[in-house]
Amino acid sequence: MRPQQEPAADIQLIQDSSIILYRNNGFLDEDLVTLSKLNYHIIDINVAKWNIKHVHKHLKEALGFPGYYGENLNAFNDCLRDLYDTRFRGLVLVFRRFDNLTDQSRSFCEALLDIIAHTSRNWSLTGYFFIGMFQSNDPDLEFGKLGGINPQWNSQE
Repeated sequence: MRPQQEPAADIQLIQDSSIILYRNNGFLDEDLVTLSKLNYHIIDINVAKWNIKHVHKHLKEALGFPGYYGENLNAFNDCLRDLYDTRFRGLVLVFRRFDNLTDQSRSFCEALLDIIAHTSRNWSLTGYFFIGMFQSNDPDLEFGKLGGINPQWNSQE
């Protein structure tokens, strides 16, 4: 019988959900260093000063969405597909201070996370991983099922 190999660090991170919650920026940064070494493209966004009324304008700029981006959740869903880039092992989309947005519109944030979770599952079928990392200063932040799976806090907190 062959000894069982430990799964790669990225697989360990997403084994329960492709949406990972963080309170501690240090733990988040450690995981980002690990994923960077595994050839992930990382888009790290601080949303502390974002206003929910203009969130799509911010997303368009931060993610490099095209001029025709429709600035709604359906367009967000469509444009996420354009971020697929096989030069990398996967994509990590980081939202720091996500509690700023959840305080303004929890339902919007849940819809955004659900889209990311669904997109992640679709990408993983091709061996390309899409990970959403969300840092919040609110230790009580919780979400129900996203993409059919409950998001988990990182393993260190």
